[in-house]
Amino acid sequence: MAEGRLPAAGHWLAPVTLVLVHLVLAFLSASPTIHTGGDNAAYISLANSLASDGSYVESWHPGAPPHTKYPPLYPAVLALMLLLGFKTWGAFKAASMVFTGLAVAACFLMVRKARGPRTAVAVSALFAVAPAVLFSAQWILADPLFVALTLGCLWLLTPGPEVSRSSLVLGLIAAVAAYFTRSAGLPLLVAVVAWLALQKRWKPLAAFAGLFAVPGLLWQLRAGADYVSEFWLVNPYVPDLGRAGPMELVRRVVENLWTYTTDHVPAGLTGLSGMPAGVVGVLVAALAFAGWVRRTRRGPEVSEIFFLLYVGLVLAWPAAWSGDRFALPVFPLLLLYAGETAALMLRRSPARDPDATRSQWPARALLVAAAALFLIPAGQRWYQRAERARQCRAVLGTMGPMGCYVRTVSEFHAMALWAGRNLPEGSVVFSRKPRLFHVFSGLTSVTFPFTTDGRSLLVQADSMEVGYLVRGNWDTTGRLYVDPVLNANPNRFCVVAQLGYAREAPVSMLAIMPPVSDDVTVPDEREVAVLPCPGAVDHVLPSAAEVATMTVPILNR
Repeated sequence: MAEGRLPAAGHWLAPVTLVLVHLVLAFLSASPTIHTGGDNAAYISLANSLASDGSYVESWHPGAPPHTKYPPLYPAVLALMLLLGFKTWGAFKAASMVFTGLAVAACFLMVRKARGPRTAVAVSALFAVAPAVLFSAQWILADPLFVALTLGCLWLLTPGPEVSRSSLVLGLIAAVAAYFTRSAGLPLLVAVVAWLALQKRWKPLAAFAGLFAVPGLLWQLRAGADYVSEFWLVNPYVPDLGRAGPMELVRRVVENLWTYTTDHVPAGLTGLSGMPAGVVGVLVAALAFAGWVRRTRRGPEVSEIFFLLYVGLVLAWPAAWSGDRFALPVFPLLLLYAGETAALMLRRSPARDPDATRSQWPARALLVAAAALFLIPAGQRWYQRAERARQCRAVLGTMGPMGCYVRTVSEFHAMALWAGRNLPEGSVVFSRKPRLFHVFSGLTSVTFPFTTDGRSLLVQADSMEVGYLVRGNWDTTGRLYVDPVLNANPNRFCVVAQLGYAREAPVSMLAIMPPVSDDVTVPDEREVAVLPCPGAVDHVLPSAAEVATMTVPILNR
């Protein structure tokens, strides 16, 4: 039986309302601070290199090598914003909100085309207020644009009464754009190819291959196997663990399946945690799998093929990469498939009363309970984030874009600002967060070696001409990997500037001195005794106004 229709105004009023609600919720709960991960800074740095000289290079790294990890579309969007005069953290964050808003609209249009307007309202409403979707709207990452393009592609290629040649062409373009936004768009490309082949639409398939062939080949020649090689590592963040064998891959899939089912997906959709999240996750996964099987048996469309391939990719990649943001593109499909299965089960249940009105109330009560199960914890999570965001805005004017974190993080920010103003141009600095350090200072930076072998740091410093070292308290890495080297080789370092004088271990900028001999000593447990550099006391630390500015320092140099 066909799904009931919304009033005519609902064709535009419903999606517009959902997008507006999403944008309001995203704005009120968005933290004004900067993500402490390096990806945000990397995207801005890549955009700056594109906007300034048309190159796509890692300007934070000595020698500015070509960048081969992130596809260039999202940095190109940020570069366009730079050329239009947008140079603040807030402007780039606002772009992410716009993209998640477009993703909500694409979700509505896709589900309406596949199932009808009432289901579209239900699915897109849950998607619009999902904690993971709102959370992704506040960071400078490629995920919002990727999700918008992916859902847009699925909408355009979903069979329906409004199918046209223009929809097909735009859908193929969206698929290619999604891939050049994130490499995880590969399953979407394969799904489109498989769908066109199953439909025996050889001309569109040939056109799609031609559309992707040249830019895809150029990008693969540039990127090589670097990103793919990381996929096969046991842990991309600890390369020393080596490559994953067959049993490790099996263990990885099982671990990811459990984690996504009981944690990432239910938490991302509802905000629940612990056992309640696990129960909801298992239930949604079981219903969604049944719904996917039912749709696939009728003849798989692009959405069903993409769902299988993308979920398979997420389950197969390293557990260190797992998180709810990687499941965002399949959230609408999970909700759609699960909802269809639940509706079918209710329709097949025996009538409880000959009177239609009375017989429908259990189903309606169940529907209300299911909505409450999603919306109440999601609302609680939103309120918590909105309150934290409000408190963060209160200190933004004096503490700056990193001021809502612990003091050691804000001091790293201040030290980077100081370095950009005082260290010689062209200096190379060891730091815990090289890309953030570069965006704040304009100087090139590399991570100090994460090894207890004290020789490695000095050997790398000498080979790469690294002249300075930030000894900070961002995390335990300074104590574990830097302090032993300072203890054993105090004559190789001197203190240029310090922050946090009242603390036992202040954030310090150290100069790396040339070796006095060929001997390299082995670290021991002695107390650090590094002397000040000549003239270090004359340096002026950043003012409160300089620290508090919300402009991106590297964009104003």
